[in-house]
Amino acid sequence: MKPLLLLFAVLLCMLLLPALGGNKKKKYSQGELLLEECWGQPKANDCTKRCSRTFKCVYRNHTCCWTYCGNICAEIGKFFERKK
Repeated sequence: MKPLLLLFAVLLCMLLLPALGGNKKKKYSQGELLLEECWGQPKANDCTKRCSRTFKCVYRNHTCCWTYCGNICAEIGKFFERKK
């Protein structure tokens, strides 16, 4: 009887526990994790608009880019043109 109980326990662990598991990590493509550099000097209030850990912005018409004050959400077209 003990081998049958052991087999049942192993079967339970292999079939039911993965089905009860939590959320799986979302895989991001390499393009989603690339950041552009913000050209120009952001103001202090621009530095308060931070990106999420997955480089997403909650603000409309903003994208995540990196500056001297960290990864910020910058308005599209505001800091992306290189000044000559």
